[in-house]
Amino acid sequence: MAAVPTTKHQVVFLAACPLTFTMPARSTALICTVSSLLISGLLLTTQTGCLGLMANLMHAVGADQVPAECELLKDSKVAVVTFTDRSQYSEDIAARTLSRKVSDILLNKIKDIRLVREDEIQEFRDTHGWENSDFLDIGKGVEADKVLAIELTGMKLREGATLYRGSAAVTLTVLDVETEAVVFRKEIDEFMFPATAGQYTSETTESKFRKLYLQMLAERIGRVFHPYDFADTIAMDGKIASQ
Repeated sequence: MAAVPTTKHQVVFLAACPLTFTMPARSTALICTVSSLLISGLLLTTQTGCLGLMANLMHAVGADQVPAECELLKDSKVAVVTFTDRSQYSEDIAARTLSRKVSDILLNKIKDIRLVREDEIQEFRDTHGWENSDFLDIGKGVEADKVLAIELTGMKLREGATLYRGSAAVTLTVLDVETEAVVFRKEIDEFMFPATAGQYTSETTESKFRKLYLQMLAERIGRVFHPYDFADTIAMDGKIASQ
């Protein structure tokens, strides 16, 4: 408890930031700062527009953002490599598309990240053999600092004969090329889209639905590595309507 003296009374506030879960230090400090501002502004909340002002303040400084689970890709040269059930032996459209979409998101959302070009990764695999290239070999071959390895397994785009509904299991691994160490790993047991329904095959083509599904999956993967607004994860199924 912290006491704030005034001319007549003492106003007692709860500690500004009683966090009970682990967050990056910078995110914790930021939320503590904004929480202090919010507490200081509680006495003004009866005034018109004050709540909106405080909400705008939180958004402006990013305090309403869910922090990234992994921040290890910052300030690094990163090779994004996707393996699917097929791509370990030959080129696969799903692997190539997912790598591109994840790369675009990381470039847009992560500060000072540098990405190895797709054609460099492709050339290395063509030269050394698709079945003989593991993630660490590729990272070394293209002189990356880190490898974001995406393993996509069991991908399905249909549910029955007349409905498109995608699902797949994903394992994300970040490798430090210099130390050859796994520095982060996360499993997404099943990513399903749409979550609550499907899209009839009469409404779209498999190619269009594949692109939409992989875009949604890329956004889910991206949120592991950058802060995001939780509101963006709500009603994702509505994106079908815009296709």
